[in-house]
Amino acid sequence: MKKISLLLVGALVSSLTFAGPGIPKSNSGMAVVKKNATSFKLIYKGEETSNVKVQIFDERNQLVFTETIKKSRGFVRPYNFEGLAEGEYTIKINNGSNRLTETIDYHRDKVENLAHLVPLKDGKFLLTVAGKGEDHLTVRIFDEEGKRVYDDVNIVNGNFAQVYNLSKLQGPFSFEVSGKSGTSNVVNK
Repeated sequence: MKKISLLLVGALVSSLTFAGPGIPKSNSGMAVVKKNATSFKLIYKGEETSNVKVQIFDERNQLVFTETIKKSRGFVRPYNFEGLAEGEYTIKINNGSNRLTETIDYHRDKVENLAHLVPLKDGKFLLTVAGKGEDHLTVRIFDEEGKRVYDDVNIVNGNFAQVYNLSKLQGPFSFEVSGKSGTSNVVNK
């Protein structure tokens, strides 16, 4: 009997300790989890069935969204922040007997292009650009006097790599790579 009691206590402690992140651990609670670049997932669990009022406030404590979910004991709902200014937002839940609040920090994920130039043999160079999603990459090559000697636009989805033959160029040159996330200069001297 003592052995069974110890096993039950151990299982209870384990279930409380290893409950997943973002999941309410008490009888009533809420959690907000980032879903993607512009969306958050609100997880709510109540002690009893009730009408639940959800309100979202911006940094200036101005109401930007409100809704009432009728006769609910728990739900998981996505909220899209696209079109809202980046910053801190407060999500408040009121079920009539409990008021719950959570603050989130909303910043759109930025797609960054990181360009890297690798020298190969015989005046050839490998240009690689790490990226996410679809982009229009413009690659320009300039000679030592700043004169543009190459200009091309590439439609890419994700990463980009291309070998350029610069054996006819004398002296230093530079690459300029630009896309939707800005401009990145790669210089070879």
